[in-house]
Amino acid sequence: MFGARAVPPEATWQALIAFDPADPAQGIIRGLRLPRALTGLACGAALATAGVIMQSLTRNPLADPGLMGVNAGAALAVVAAIWMFGPQDIDALAVAAMAGAGIAAAAVWKLAGGREISASGALSVRLPLAGTAISSLCLSLVAAAVLLNTEAREHYRFWMVGSLGQASTDSLLTLAPVAVAGILLGLACARGLDALALGSDLASGLGARPGLIAGAALTAVTVLSGTAVALAGPLGFVGLIIPHAARAVGGTRMSLTLLAALPLGASMVLICDTIARVAARPSEIAVGAVLALIGGPAFMFLLSRVLGPAR
Repeated sequence: MFGARAVPPEATWQALIAFDPADPAQGIIRGLRLPRALTGLACGAALATAGVIMQSLTRNPLADPGLMGVNAGAALAVVAAIWMFGPQDIDALAVAAMAGAGIAAAAVWKLAGGREISASGALSVRLPLAGTAISSLCLSLVAAAVLLNTEAREHYRFWMVGSLGQASTDSLLTLAPVAVAGILLGLACARGLDALALGSDLASGLGARPGLIAGAALTAVTVLSGTAVALAGPLGFVGLIIPHAARAVGGTRMSLTLLAALPLGASMVLICDTIARVAARPSEIAVGAVLALIGGPAFMFLLSRVLGPAR
């Protein structure tokens, strides 16, 4: 209903249940706003799930896919693909985004020490530091590509800020099954992540395989983050903030936390996108900017809670 032009509730309802192509208002709903809303829901659910898994895997309450270098790697791959091959369809960009996310995730994991330090608390410090280094490198290369190539420059704002303005039914139908697969993989890792929370040695004693669990969890994060970036660009802070709210709802069980994160993440992106559409009528703000305005103060609040008072 909300956007540069308000659509009456009755026209919105008719567009959903009895679409009339001759009605311009209904055309806006079915052709633009419904795919955009569904894409926002999918991206929010995917990033929230990835954030819960990442924070559990690293035992770091301030970790999220964006801070771990995954989003920056995916954005670099997309911009590089546009620079080298010209504008591509959504399928090609999705493949590039997921490949970039996977390479960045593998690089961060290797730089942090990988399996060798997975049993120690140092991973929670080393992995974000490695992610920061990889993110800085990727973003520097993105800036270079944008400066050297005009076509890449046109896509810079979308892939660096994050927007749902290019959402389409075709792209959503193509990538939604990939996101569902990532969510199901994350749920399959839930019991293993619960065991890993007790420590790798104790988890091994309980029959878990820490290396396999970590690899599967990292794969789920990569798939989910790559899908979200391919659909909407790098949307920050969803995977950082929502896991804390999900744990307040789901408690200590990872499966319940993941299930709680799905609607919470989806709602956050949808609400922020609605604000982005109406805050500067008749223009609109990129949803990534709204998420940053909300997520920045939230991150500082979480950081103050984690660090505690100065002594």
